[in-house]
Amino acid sequence: MKKSLFFIFLLVPVFSLLSVSQTYVDLTDNMQIESNSWIMINPGNYTIPDMGNDGLIQIDGKENIIIDGDGVTVDGTNYQGYMIKINNSSNIKIRHFDAVRNYYYAVYITNSDHIQINDNDFSWNKVDSTGWISIWTDYQNALGGGVMMYQSGKAQIFDNNMKFQNDGVALYHCDSISVQNNDFSWNTSFGIRMYFTDTCNIQNNNCSHVNRPFTDPSDCAAILLIVSNENYVAYNDFSFSGDGIFLGQFQYSQIPNNNYFGYNECSYSPHNAIEATFADGNVFEYNNCNYSHYGLWLGYSFNSIVRFNEINGNQYAGIAIDRGFNNLMENNEIKYNPTGILLWEGDPIPPYQDQYSQDYMIAGNNIEGNGVAVSLDNTEQTALVSNTINNNRNGIYITGDAENDTLIYNEFYNTAVYHIENRSTDDIRAYDNGYIVDDTGIIACKIFDKEDDPAYGEVLWQPFLPGEDPQFQYDHPQDMAEPDAVWYAYPEACWGYGDTVPTTVEWDYTEKVKGEASVHVATGNGWDIGVMYRPDGDSIASWALTEQDTLVFWIKSVNNSQYGFQFCNVVLGDYCGNYYNFSASASTILNPSIGQWKEIRMPLAGVWPWARTAFGDISFDDINYVEIHADTWDYGFELWIDGVTFNPLTTGVFYNGKEASTFNVKIYPNPLTNISVLKFYLSQKSTVSLSISDVHGREITLLNNIFMEKGTHKILLDRKNFAPGFYTYRLSDGKFFTQGKFIVR
Repeated sequence: MKKSLFFIFLLVPVFSLLSVSQTYVDLTDNMQIESNSWIMINPGNYTIPDMGNDGLIQIDGKENIIIDGDGVTVDGTNYQGYMIKINNSSNIKIRHFDAVRNYYYAVYITNSDHIQINDNDFSWNKVDSTGWISIWTDYQNALGGGVMMYQSGKAQIFDNNMKFQNDGVALYHCDSISVQNNDFSWNTSFGIRMYFTDTCNIQNNNCSHVNRPFTDPSDCAAILLIVSNENYVAYNDFSFSGDGIFLGQFQYSQIPNNNYFGYNECSYSPHNAIEATFADGNVFEYNNCNYSHYGLWLGYSFNSIVRFNEINGNQYAGIAIDRGFNNLMENNEIKYNPTGILLWEGDPIPPYQDQYSQDYMIAGNNIEGNGVAVSLDNTEQTALVSNTINNNRNGIYITGDAENDTLIYNEFYNTAVYHIENRSTDDIRAYDNGYIVDDTGIIACKIFDKEDDPAYGEVLWQPFLPGEDPQFQYDHPQDMAEPDAVWYAYPEACWGYGDTVPTTVEWDYTEKVKGEASVHVATGNGWDIGVMYRPDGDSIASWALTEQDTLVFWIKSVNNSQYGFQFCNVVLGDYCGNYYNFSASASTILNPSIGQWKEIRMPLAGVWPWARTAFGDISFDDINYVEIHADTWDYGFELWIDGVTFNPLTTGVFYNGKEASTFNVKIYPNPLTNISVLKFYLSQKSTVSLSISDVHGREITLLNNIFMEKGTHKILLDRKNFAPGFYTYRLSDGKFFTQGKFIVR
């Protein structure tokens, strides 16, 4: 679609008032203005309610009029009536009013054309801060605000302030209206409301922060278009509003929209940056659609073009479409969403029960750092072509009917679980995709299909584009939390609108325990944030951890919930989708880290307080990533992670996480064969506790706050009291503690 189709020429006919002198008058109620008048309102502060709801200034069936309010402030006192009411008139200019407030609308216009409204402040008129808004009501139920126009056209509204009220401008059954360079911010219903209004030019307006805070989001929107077509909407600020752009065509889908939305800032919406439902033929390009509920929600929409947009950090998905068809998504940046592109076929809505999810083209997008790059559920005849799918936790996830779904010429980099996961019964054509390895065994390991479960269809992935052999990281770093490692956060949900913080991961060179930096994670939402380590560049981790028995890391946190963290877990996974999950009580692991650094030592055997569960055919022979999870159930938090490494279990003594002197603990013989001796030394008289735990976390307390004198002490360990296996001990004197291991055969 060419932009030139949207250029609108709004030529207001030139009329001459050179022979008409300016008339200076005081503002009064029921002023009837004649044609060919140039009215200058005498400067001053006027307090005049419109008692008859018919306008202080009345223009009915007239033409060629200028109303100038330079230096004029008007207060209507009761949110009723209008300062100016215009009907069946043409060539009217309203300009330069310093302030018009406390009316239902400052200006109310019906059945008129060639109206020019500029350089006015029409703020603080009718306002509501609570209540749900019906978006489908006609002008009889207009909400109040700055300017309302009904069945009018060829008008210009520019350089005005219309703020802190329900609507900035409301356009009902209008056409060819130019709305430019206005400030409609901080309204509580709509910045611009359009109802059956076509061929308008909406540019360079500030419609930010349009919402009702007590009924979030109340169907508020920076701009609302109901059955409004052929409009050009560009270079506007629609951020921080209930919806940025809200377009509805329900039961009018036979009317093509053909609206153009370009270069708009739509981010930080508590609902959707852009919502277009049941709509046909709209173009969305070069918009920012970040940190909202959804970046673009296009339910039941078709023939849409979504290209060159920035769609990052949204709560649930970047682009979401239920039962749409023939939509093009190309050359977008889609990053850091739980799901990058989400297409599905939900329960049908009458009368659209015969509309199915199909015929999508997804091409040339950069899809990076999402929990799932693309999810296709009962979506047929979808083509993914030449996309870059980089550092996502999961790549392409396919379920339900997937007839004729095709993936070609895509580049897959560093997917944590599967590049392609086919859980449909249909075969997926996935030819000529690129992977960073040439090894067919490694590639097949990252593709889930009938080879993994015969209940599902096959992924036909050969031939593939040859990649370069990656550099394998066989030795785990001594500190993974150091540049140039790569850390991504994969949130179950990530919300960053308003004053909250979107989920971000960055290096912190100030707040750290060791090395150059720590990993800093911040989120405004807090729903299961999984922070994952990757080697730098195209390297692939392949760690053999059979000689290691402890994951060690330092953590510090800030928690915005009065309840603290709700759960935590650590995931160690291989290259083929298998993983260990280690879970522990957040009150034991994370809550003590609030406001201070805490060292965490997680035995790989799953010893208390950690419980280990295996998923798939997993072992410690080849581990590919480490992922640290935290959750606060919808409250924001921050984490600093440092000193992440794998080590043998340390036998030193620790105080506040720092190694102190030693108890000189010795167990002999070890492994236990009959009766062994656990010997330790106290440098001063102390109250001592000693506990032993097995691999299942079951704890045996041998000493519990027992007073002991300074010197060497011995405790007998009888083999018959222990089942064969691996055990850990923890010895504490109330200030210091030490830990170690022994084996029973």
